Amino acid sequence: MSRPTTVHVLRHFGLALAHLAVAAAVLPLSGCSGGAASPTAASPAAAASTNPQQAARLQFYRREVLPTLQANCLRCHGGMNRRGGFNMSTRANLLQGGKDGPAVIIGRPEDSLLLHVLDPKLAADDPMRMPPKGDRLSAAQVAAIRKWVADGLVMDR
Repeated sequence: MSRPTTVHVLRHFGLALAHLAVAAAVLPLSGCSGGAASPTAASPAAAASTNPQQAARLQFYRREVLPTLQANCLRCHGGMNRRGGFNMSTRANLLQGGKDGPAVIIGRPEDSLLLHVLDPKLAADDPMRMPPKGDRLSAAQVAAIRKWVADGLVMDR
């Protein structure tokens, strides 16, 4: 029996990944989550397909919040970048927060660290100020993020 070639190994590995991706996509839809999900950590994006209010909130996130996060936050706090141990790419990451604790308290923007660091009243030299350099977010951008947190932090992931 001959040793498998690199091509055979990669092909097998690729098929295994493809099957895993399909299983991951199908299982949550069939209700097989493998355990009780935390009501605060689970993404409400799936509910948007059956709930008009959730669908409107998801559209609000995509239209008003996501562009602000992409332009001002995700370069340092998204994907592989996790300054301060904080990643804003997913709802679970926002709820977990970083080295300073949870970033968001759903439904309570006034108590959420995320809104505190975006506060335009913070001095330019305050280490908590975000973004740390350049222009602050506009009042409309901060208001959109405040509404998003108050309305349940609905997002795609």
